[in-house]
Amino acid sequence: MIEVLKNYAEDLTSLLSLDGEMAQFQYLIDIGQKSSSLAEEQKCNENKMSGCMAQVWIIQNQKDNQFYYEGDSDAAIVKGLVTIITEAMSGHTRDEIANIKHHAVDDLGLGTGLTARRQVGMMAMIDHIKKLSGAK
Repeated sequence: MIEVLKNYAEDLTSLLSLDGEMAQFQYLIDIGQKSSSLAEEQKCNENKMSGCMAQVWIIQNQKDNQFYYEGDSDAAIVKGLVTIITEAMSGHTRDEIANIKHHAVDDLGLGTGLTARRQVGMMAMIDHIKKLSGAK
């Protein structure tokens, strides 16, 4: 498991067992609020991804052979999820990104209250980042 995801998974699993899904939702909202927002000009169709009910924008930067991502959303919980995925996918090579699988979403330990649509949206984020990086 990617180290960033492992750290988030530990926090989310602990919150679920101690305080339930509402604590997980608040944690995701807090993560989104603490993350930086994209500039308005970056929230354009070119950076917008599909596969998520909320609006989600992801931008990519490359330094040497590693790719870095930033994201934003118009929905508080989704912005937290975007932050987790973009942090986890950043700093990797194209080949490393190609090897990241959808089960990474399951490994986060999110409760059943995270709707199937949000889980599919997170998987779509992974696919979108793979497409941006040219990973196969």
